[in-house]
Amino acid sequence: MKGSKIKKLKIKDFVMIALLTALYMLFYMVASLFVFVLGDFGHAISPGICGLLSGAVLVFMTRKVGKFGQFTIMQAICMVIFSIMGAGYLPWFITSMVGAILADIIASTTDKPATWKVGIASGLFHVGQAFGTIIPCLFFLESYREEWISRGQTEEAMDAMIKYTSGAMGIVSTIIVFTLSFIGVYIGYAILKKHLENSEASKVEKEAEAIS
Repeated sequence: MKGSKIKKLKIKDFVMIALLTALYMLFYMVASLFVFVLGDFGHAISPGICGLLSGAVLVFMTRKVGKFGQFTIMQAICMVIFSIMGAGYLPWFITSMVGAILADIIASTTDKPATWKVGIASGLFHVGQAFGTIIPCLFFLESYREEWISRGQTEEAMDAMIKYTSGAMGIVSTIIVFTLSFIGVYIGYAILKKHLENSEASKVEKEAEAIS
């Protein structure tokens, strides 16, 4: 069926993803300012705040790259950067990569995926990041707490974080992260709509000229 064939990534696609990831990380840094204002709860939902701000980046990627693996590569680069910054954590890496792969399955197997698909993909992408804290709180809380205290976090800071990422609050945080990320895509699409339409019209004109 037309549009269902999975296209292979090319060198130029890797370059584009890398550039867009750099832009995405800038939004992540901006999101950290909101996290600071919101305190511990803000930290718990920080992936969602980033998703809200970076929706245009993900929309642009699905239109300009639009190939399976784009979300996975972006997430992998993010994880490498965080590891270099000293924030690497295996459970976080695993949940983030699973979320990115699911995002690719949802929105990277067809040309020009529907906005709602990109919204779901963004939600999964960022919930994967959020689960790096939520999953440890659910299944191996003590070792998670001890790990980060040994890295320099205070007991008070860890207990505050655990408060908003475990139990019922963990569910609330997950819903908020997904919702913010989903909304961010629609905001991003509204920002880019005119550019995308002009780009598509230009592409059609070039194809028509080539045929004639």
